Amino acid sequence: MANSQVTSLIQLFYEPKATFTGLKEKPASWLVLAITMLAGIAIFYWYFSTVDFAWMLDHMLSAQPDLKPEARDAMAKFMTRDTMMYSTLVGALVGTPIIFALFALYYFVASKVLGSSIGFGKWFHFTVWISAPALLGLPLMALQVATGNGQIGMEDLNMLSLNYLFGHAPVGSPWANFLNSFSLPYVWTMFLSFVGLRVWTERSTSACAIAAVLPYAFVYGGWALKTAISN
Repeated sequence: MANSQVTSLIQLFYEPKATFTGLKEKPASWLVLAITMLAGIAIFYWYFSTVDFAWMLDHMLSAQPDLKPEARDAMAKFMTRDTMMYSTLVGALVGTPIIFALFALYYFVASKVLGSSIGFGKWFHFTVWISAPALLGLPLMALQVATGNGQIGMEDLNMLSLNYLFGHAPVGSPWANFLNSFSLPYVWTMFLSFVGLRVWTERSTSACAIAAVLPYAFVYGGWALKTAISN
């Protein structure tokens, strides 16, 4: 099973339609899920183990220049290396499958609207598979940790974010969080979602395209609108 998942993972990048055809009956993605979670956890552990924490703390607090001194001191006492490290690692360990489950729920509901009878479990595996492009960013994150000399912000670990590549919004600016959160692999994920929906549900091109883009348009479109109105 592991070998077939590795083959499917590689094939997904150059022949997605054929890959999803094979995955429709046997969609197991546990190996891909394990790679995604364990690699991410390993990189964050490495990052927090080697970062210049005094610099990092000052960098993070600089995003809130209006913070009162007593509040600043309280945050500095709470934000220890171990606290931030283990909260991030637990967040990755617990949060990753939760996010996949939420997207799986969306695809399950969307598939019902499209008239498909595919169950939630298969859509969970589907969600893991379409997230595979994010794996391309992990070696780049490792490169950032290795070459950052201990002074690199968490927001700069993702070299494929819109902010790192194009926006360059400073920490604390209104658009920084938005631009840091959207990564180029998401575009590839939307494409894989479209292809997979077409193969699995056999519905129209337009319906599957809308279903593939809708969650991202809702989240990031709403976020961008809120940021624009607020500033």
